[in-house]
Amino acid sequence: MSLPFELFLSEEVQALLDNFAALLDIRVTFFSADGRQLRRGRQMRNCDFCRIVQKELGTLNSCLSMDTDKRREAVRKHDTIDYCCHAGLREAIAPIFVHDQLVGFLMIGQFRTGDAPSEQILMRCTPAQRQLLLRAFESVPKFSGEKLENILGLFRMLLDYIVVRELAVLRGGHLRNEIDRYLEQHCTEDIRLPEMARKLGRSVSTISQFLRRNYQTSFKELLIERRLDLAEQYWQTHPEASVSETAFAVGFSDQFYFSRVFRKRRGIPPGAFRDRRQRKVKATATPENGKIEQNRSERPDCIA
Repeated sequence: MSLPFELFLSEEVQALLDNFAALLDIRVTFFSADGRQLRRGRQMRNCDFCRIVQKELGTLNSCLSMDTDKRREAVRKHDTIDYCCHAGLREAIAPIFVHDQLVGFLMIGQFRTGDAPSEQILMRCTPAQRQLLLRAFESVPKFSGEKLENILGLFRMLLDYIVVRELAVLRGGHLRNEIDRYLEQHCTEDIRLPEMARKLGRSVSTISQFLRRNYQTSFKELLIERRLDLAEQYWQTHPEASVSETAFAVGFSDQFYFSRVFRKRRGIPPGAFRDRRQRKVKATATPENGKIEQNRSERPDCIA
């Protein structure tokens, strides 16, 4: 069932999380309500320790399963929980609720409070892997118990701030408004979907699925329509502008492509559209001008 809320990361919130992650050298990750990863702070990758554990020791499924279980536990408790993963690292996860509706999760992780990985993981290693794993573990940020409590306290404050700042918003309204606003501001530029997705704090797949599912369209289709609308507006203020001038003014790099899509979507070549609009404007203006001249001639003080 489609949720009525969806996570939206404003630029302000993204900057806040990036600074938080950079300050502590940890990973901050957002998940959707159904567990899809939306974004990591500073776009950080897994640390070397986790890559060895997951890929070389084959525990990726165990990690994903634990993440799922802990998200469910956090939802049941309706609170932030911190825990030690099966490999010996510490993580914390918080459910995000808006009006008692679960909209996603915020997770911080890949730091440690101990001096060695779990024995369970070490027993899976060959001697060579064991040395690599120990070195990688030592490179993971280590926090004392007191500092961990301070970090978790700050983490909870960040979460409260994000909810207050309306990070979670209605699916069909705010996101579409943000997309339309971005296109309005940048449609004459050489923009791409990945760039817009990054600016809006979404993944490319999230925006693509959102537009396809709710509006049966795509980013490319919206961009073309916005540019064609802008071309029509451009001819209102620049009635003598050529087709090529108008095409480049509204963001098309190829005037022939502009002509093709204009004719296909408007049912008329752009030059013919411009000329027809000019004739319509002149036809509308002529009677009005004649009326003005007639009124002037009827005035007693009119000088012939």
